[in-house]
Amino acid sequence: MTGLSPQASLEEVLESFSIEHDVGKATLQKYLAAFPEFSNDLIDLSRQIARVSIEDEAPLPLDESERRLINSAVTRIQTSPGKTAIDPFADIPAQEMRHLAKSLNLPRQVIMAFKERNVIAESVPQKVMISFAEKLQTSVQHLFTSLKQPHIEVAGSYKSNTKPGDAEKITFEQLLRDADWPEDDISHLMEED
Repeated sequence: MTGLSPQASLEEVLESFSIEHDVGKATLQKYLAAFPEFSNDLIDLSRQIARVSIEDEAPLPLDESERRLINSAVTRIQTSPGKTAIDPFADIPAQEMRHLAKSLNLPRQVIMAFKERNVIAESVPQKVMISFAEKLQTSVQHLFTSLKQPHIEVAGSYKSNTKPGDAEKITFEQLLRDADWPEDDISHLMEED
């Protein structure tokens, strides 16, 4: 149960419970006390695990290399930090954002739109996602997942008399047009290889 926040989702709690070394009564009680809102699901999972363990009393015939692989994977899962996705743009200072824009040959407002998650992830060409991910030293999947998250305002906070609404995400192509990029450059960048 280490690393789970009190706001953990049902899926995170069930996954954490299922990979516990001992899923006996004491572990179940600990999870039920920490996450009472998921009690029915935890009890169902506990019963299912108990049923499976009774049915599968005989160990699988594994050779030593398979055992090491499994133990390695279990250790990685148990020691990994929580499931919360870390924003790949979170700790990038303004100077590095300028450098990122220059190295990707994109306007800074495009980089800011990525940081603020204003771009529709599916509209970004694969080659652009790959370049972005490489420069941010993250995976394409992690960058894509980050862009799928709700919009965040990073430019600053200002007083307003009206309630803030959800910002509309726009396509990558529209983002380039809004940045007054030449049409030839836009069509070249949008081409999929």
